[in-house]
Amino acid sequence: MSQKPLSILISGAGIAGSSLALALARQPNFNPKPIITLIERSSKPRLTGQAIDIRGPGVKVIRNLGLEEKIKARHTTETGIEFVDTNGAQVARFNASGDSDKQSAMTSEYEILRGDLATILLEELEGTKMDQGTNVNVVYGETIESLQEQVDGGGVTVEFSNGKLEPSNFDVVVSADGMSSKTREMMFEEYQSQECVQPWGWHIAYFTVPRIASDEDLWKWHNAPPGLAVHMRPHRSKKEMGVYLSMVGAKKEPNPEMDRLLSEDVSAQKAMLRERFKDVGWQSARLLDAMDQADDFYMQKVARIVTPTWTKGRFALVGDSAMATMGVGTTLAMMGAYILSGELAKTTSSDSSMHVATALSQYEKTLRQYYEKNSAAPSGFPQLANPQTQWGIGVMHMTLRFAYYTGLERLLRGMGDSSEEVWKLPDYGWKGTA
Repeated sequence: MSQKPLSILISGAGIAGSSLALALARQPNFNPKPIITLIERSSKPRLTGQAIDIRGPGVKVIRNLGLEEKIKARHTTETGIEFVDTNGAQVARFNASGDSDKQSAMTSEYEILRGDLATILLEELEGTKMDQGTNVNVVYGETIESLQEQVDGGGVTVEFSNGKLEPSNFDVVVSADGMSSKTREMMFEEYQSQECVQPWGWHIAYFTVPRIASDEDLWKWHNAPPGLAVHMRPHRSKKEMGVYLSMVGAKKEPNPEMDRLLSEDVSAQKAMLRERFKDVGWQSARLLDAMDQADDFYMQKVARIVTPTWTKGRFALVGDSAMATMGVGTTLAMMGAYILSGELAKTTSSDSSMHVATALSQYEKTLRQYYEKNSAAPSGFPQLANPQTQWGIGVMHMTLRFAYYTGLERLLRGMGDSSEEVWKLPDYGWKGTA
């Protein structure tokens, strides 16, 4: 008797969810090809967001998925990072390496706006659907209302919130809906979402401003006390610059006042930012004035998500839902999608909950070996990079100047990447160049 195709539901069509859908659709060992349903809470694709990057084994993932050249073509054009003082004078500058295997710690060779990467993934998914006849259904404006794993091995019964999909059974259900995932709570009732959040005392506001003649293709970084930083980064269009207004507390602890502000309207958030950043120098006046006109403004808490386990039965967590980690989140999301698709392709029967659970468990075991060694933030981060006093900023600037003038940063390129002797990305039958 021929094997039935796996029916897989993915909640969340962001980077993690779209990467998983594409990896499942293109995974060469699936026979037959899976039936993929990708749902997204938003009523349309979310094609906004600021710069993200891809590093380490994530580069091999995009090569195998056939995405490397498309991602390079949409590089933000950022050539490096420059730290500046209150007058805009250079403190230190670190250029991109130009080497995809030994990337700079700051600017990646695969630096891309989140919206551009999301666009690539969704376009490629649609192309795969058309060219290979893969059964992929993408549904916007829909969420999961309830999940019930059947005790007789009959899959997972899912009811939906908005009526765009009828109640259905799936062999696998994946939460890829971000650090504030509601689906995660349904899958793992033994712990609530807030128990997974490790606060960093960090909040960031993002928006874009019109580019002016003096703006450069550099990430500019300016610190001011207490724990404030103004960042400006180039966009590929050459018409806009991305702005990040960062606020870091003295300790990694919750900030109830700031968290409450996130639930208020944008005007209240902008008013707070204008007050806090009005005297920090550099280009703060220009950027605050432009903020009032920005229609893409959003503000968020930066935290780490740490979950005790990523899989249970026919359930799995991928991306920020499982392991939100500043700086490596995109890489981990795409690695997770690649590994999960590869393990599910080994499944010999969609009717057997044991086979599915084994595949999901192996996904977690494989990725955790990398995650445990490579996801920790540098000691003291983000507080050391965002001093609370002018004295602390002075010490930071001295350290940066030393690294700049001695060339120390160039010597350290690639040293944080995991050696393939320690951990190697599985092949899973791909015929790419990895």
